[in-house]
Amino acid sequence: MKSIILCEGSTDFVLLQYFMRKVYKWQDKKTGEAPMGKKIKPIRTLSKGIDKLSIGGCGGSSGILPGMDYIMEFNSLAAEGEEYDKVVIITDRDEETTESEYIKGIERILRDRQIISSENICNNKWIKCIYKNGHGKERILFILLLVIPFETIGAMETFLLNCISQKEEYDAKIIRKSKEFVNSVDKENRYLSKRRYITKAEFDVYFSIRTSADQFIERQNILKNIEWENYVKIQEDFKKLEKLSD
Repeated sequence: MKSIILCEGSTDFVLLQYFMRKVYKWQDKKTGEAPMGKKIKPIRTLSKGIDKLSIGGCGGSSGILPGMDYIMEFNSLAAEGEEYDKVVIITDRDEETTESEYIKGIERILRDRQIISSENICNNKWIKCIYKNGHGKERILFILLLVIPFETIGAMETFLLNCISQKEEYDAKIIRKSKEFVNSVDKENRYLSKRRYITKAEFDVYFSIRTSADQFIERQNILKNIEWENYVKIQEDFKKLEKLSD
C-alpha cells in the first residue's frame, strides 16, 4: 500500500514523522527526496513492511488543496501499482469556516478529476473513492480529512513543550519565558493574528534558544525522546492514522 499525508508546513512535516515512527512503528526509508513538482515540498518517505508512507509539506494551509489536486492528477496518469492508495489531509481549524471550506475544496477537486466518492466528504472519516488510472483501469482511493480542533492542549507543539517542561526544570523556565514573550511582543496582533500562529511561535522561540546554532542532531534527539504515544490520548483523531498500514 502506498499512502501520503499532506500537512501545512515544516513544523508539522517534522513532528508527524516522529509521531508516525514512534507511535505506529514506521521506519525511515530515504535520507532525502526531491519535492513532488512545485506543490509538495519537502517530502519524506517511511516504510512499514511492504507499505510506503510519504509525508509532504505544502508551504502553509493555502497549499494543501493544490497539493491534493496534484496527487489526484498523479494518480490519474500513473501506471498500475504506482498510485497512492490513501491520502490524508491534516490542517488546523484556524477559523470557524475552515472545515466547510476544505470539504468544498476536496469535493471540487474530486468532481473536476471525475473521481466518485462513496459518501460525502466529512472530517475525521475515511472516505472510499473510485477513479481511473493512466491505463483506464478503475482503482480505489481512500481519503481522510483531519481538521484538528484548536484547543491549545491539542496542538503537537504544545504537547511537545509540555513533555520537555515535565522532564527538565531549567528548560521549563525557558519555555515559560518564551511563552510570556510571544504573548506580549506583538500587542497589535499584526503578525500573530491567530491562536495557531502563537502556538507555533512559542515552539520556534524555545528551539531557537535551545538549538540556536542549528544543532540538527540535538534537535533530532529531543524529538526522538518525546513519548509520542501519549499524544494519541490527547488528540484521538490521530488514531485514524493507524489505518495507513492496513
